[in-house]
Amino acid sequence: MPSFRVSDQISQLPIRVLPGGERILFIKNNSYITNIQILTDVGSEAEDADIHGMAHILEHMFFKGSQKYQGGTAISRAANDIGGKLNAYTTYDHTVFYISVLNDEFERGFDLLTDMYRNPLFPPDEFKKELNPILSEMREREDDPEGFLMEKALAQYLGKHYHPVIGTAPTVKSATVEKMHAFKSRYYGGSNCLIAVVGGIDEERFIRAVTEKFADHWHGEKAGARQYDYMPGEISLTRPGIQEAHFNLYFPALGPTDPNRFKQDLMSYLLGGNESALLFERIREELGMSCYGIYSYAMRTTNHSILGISCGIAPEELPQLEKEVDSCIARICDSLLEEHRLTRARASLRTSIASHAETSGGLNGMMGLPALRGETAHPVERALAEIEKITLDDVLATARSTFSGARFKAVLLPE
Repeated sequence: MPSFRVSDQISQLPIRVLPGGERILFIKNNSYITNIQILTDVGSEAEDADIHGMAHILEHMFFKGSQKYQGGTAISRAANDIGGKLNAYTTYDHTVFYISVLNDEFERGFDLLTDMYRNPLFPPDEFKKELNPILSEMREREDDPEGFLMEKALAQYLGKHYHPVIGTAPTVKSATVEKMHAFKSRYYGGSNCLIAVVGGIDEERFIRAVTEKFADHWHGEKAGARQYDYMPGEISLTRPGIQEAHFNLYFPALGPTDPNRFKQDLMSYLLGGNESALLFERIREELGMSCYGIYSYAMRTTNHSILGISCGIAPEELPQLEKEVDSCIARICDSLLEEHRLTRARASLRTSIASHAETSGGLNGMMGLPALRGETAHPVERALAEIEKITLDDVLATARSTFSGARFKAVLLPE
């Protein structure tokens, strides 16, 4: 087993570039499963106002038939025929299509994923049908109190360039096949694309497959940068049909490639990463308040990143909750943490990171996105080594910098 110590030399990711500009990444492990991912360096942030939600619509439509797998159910059936676990997701700044298959089925899984990505048919009749499930997904998100509050808060906090990844009902209903083709042709290919494979197959099989499927030149335009506001303030909303109050607190966070993000991750973990964190121990265990859990987290994308604190609680306890959250933040910013807390949090966070890397899909998920963003250092090795080096002084400086940023509070109350 590998040993990750501070003195270790961090290895580099074996990234290569194909003639068409696509990058490839292969990592071999001892798993029975191979995970294949095609990542694209574009998401909802690239959308103009009249096509909000287009990247997410495209995600759905890639599954609705390709040149080799024609018909609305052909792709899902082909995946099930080989026992493949096929899925995709869309974010603000990237999209990912992936399949996990037994090593013996690698070629068939790779053929399926690449054909649906490179040669989609986008049938107009399937397009019209698929808008209805997307609108249903939108309603489900609106029905979720936490998701509803976050979207309302981020729209005000981040400003006019922010919109939900899924889009809005008017933009989804007005989407057309022509606009979808134009968006795909503009962004999905070339240097915007990374093919990442982690599994128990030999590298020769991967190279043979990727050379066959990505032999020609393929253009992909870089998406432009957006500027976000981070406007301090607060909102308080009400909603019928809920009993719990929801409390969210936001601060600007470091970006996904900032070298100091590991310090911020550990600082956030100390604050609200698990049951031994300051927030949980104080609010749940010491005071016995009515929240089931309270956590802090970082959400990082290329153009906007936030550090959030989230909790559901009895409405009458909201004033005390905010007071205690501020007290825990002050404790970190005033250098009142004990060394044993840092040691415990560091060990827990490093174990969590290493655990994610134990499966082919988990490891590929940790490898592919940093590689897509241009990083070359092995992400797991780097994270484990960087976190091991962090001191209480680092935590103090990071906390003071983070929590001096624009603060935004969002509350959702029962009507």
